[in-house]
Amino acid sequence: MTTTQAPRYEKIFNVLCRRLEMGKYRIGMRLPTESELCEEFKASRFTVRESLRRLVHQGMVQRRQGAGSVVVATKPQARYVHTLSSWGDLFQFALDTHYELLSVKQVSLTADIAFGVGVESGERWWQLAGLRRNEKGGKPFSYLQSYVAPRAGPYVRELEHVVGPFYAHLAQRTGEEILSVEQDLQGAPMTAGITRYLQCKPGTIGICALRRYIGKKGTLIASYNWHVAEKFHYRMKMSRDA
Repeated sequence: MTTTQAPRYEKIFNVLCRRLEMGKYRIGMRLPTESELCEEFKASRFTVRESLRRLVHQGMVQRRQGAGSVVVATKPQARYVHTLSSWGDLFQFALDTHYELLSVKQVSLTADIAFGVGVESGERWWQLAGLRRNEKGGKPFSYLQSYVAPRAGPYVRELEHVVGPFYAHLAQRTGEEILSVEQDLQGAPMTAGITRYLQCKPGTIGICALRRYIGKKGTLIASYNWHVAEKFHYRMKMSRDA
């Protein structure tokens, strides 16, 4: 009989969590450098970085330019931090989180949804509702309603089994290259249905991130991503053009 051992990075993550909870690393302190942790745990840089990434994901540590890994909490925080600097980040985000598909159906777009998607009111699109979690079985941090263009309809049912972002799969299946991604952020009270899924009180203020993936024929897929406002932190990194 064989037993499955936890990954090395998970063991290091657990050790660092215990040190934070015991007060060895206090709020405002810097953790040891990646090199120092590699030496202490006899681990690769990749393994150490993955352990630190999990601490960041739990809201316990922030990675600051020139300052390393700084402690901001000694216990896991119920908050979601999304960093965006490239399309690669969107792709990696889909791989790093767990998506649960709740429903798939065709709908006639209302005027407000059609305006957000960038098409005419009344058009029939595919609507997918789902939840995102940091890990399978965890508490959901985002409720999503995605709208898929009719021209990609033959491939919608495949999305239930897709590992990775929907836009990449649909672009590959339709042969339609994604030329641009547009995102809008807006705060508003969430509906009772959304708050029920996100396990918060009715009327809770949410942040909705609307992302449109646009190809040569217009929007291929648009996704409304709802988060609890007080638990949402959005970060975007921009670099000066060469």
